[in-house]
Amino acid sequence: MTKEYMDGLEAFVDKLTLAAVLEMLERICHKKAENLRTHWKDETSAKLWDKAARQIEQIDIDV
Repeated sequence: MTKEYMDGLEAFVDKLTLAAVLEMLERICHKKAENLRTHWKDETSAKLWDKAARQIEQIDIDV
């Protein structure tokens, strides 16, 4: 990971809150899973993205 990406992500978190960024990541994971199922017929990879979404959803942010 480059410093540029880290700085950009930090600015994003500062602007939106960590909870909002995690919620967006969860949604992105679900969309990637849906895309893999629909367009690529790749259930194995889709399940991994769904699992990642569920794991992100379980994170409890108090910051």
